[in-house]
Amino acid sequence: MTSAEIRRSLSLAVAVGVLGAAVLVFSISFFTPGKFILIPWALVVVGTLLAVRAERIPRFGLRFVAAFGSFMLPSAALYVFVGLSPEVAELGVVGHIWRLLSLALIGAAIGLATARIAAPPAALEARATT
Repeated sequence: MTSAEIRRSLSLAVAVGVLGAAVLVFSISFFTPGKFILIPWALVVVGTLLAVRAERIPRFGLRFVAAFGSFMLPSAALYVFVGLSPEVAELGVVGHIWRLLSLALIGAAIGLATARIAAPPAALEARATT
C-alpha cells in the first residue's frame, strides 16, 4: 500500500462523508422525525457504493476504509446534531457509548459489503483465476 493509495481512499471517505452528513443533517431539519431518516441514509449508503466503485480502488482494505469512513462521518455528524437536543443529553456516558459502538458495527458490516461489491473488474478476474 502506497501513501498515495491511502490518501486517495481517505479523501474519498471525507468527500462522500461530508456530503452524506449534509444530506442527513438537512433531512432531519426538513423532514418529520422518525422512520423517514432511513430514506436519506439509504441514499448515503448507495452513494458510497457508487463512489467507491467509480474510484476503482484495487485493494479490499482501502475500499473498506473508504466505505467505513463514508458511513461513519455522516453517522457521527447526525449523532452530534441530534445529541444537542435535551432528550438525548440525559442518556449518560454508557448510553452514548453503546449507541456509537452499534453505529460502528453497522458501519463495519456495510463497509465490508460495499468493499466486496465495489471491487473493480480486474480484481474480480484475478480472484476468479486463482
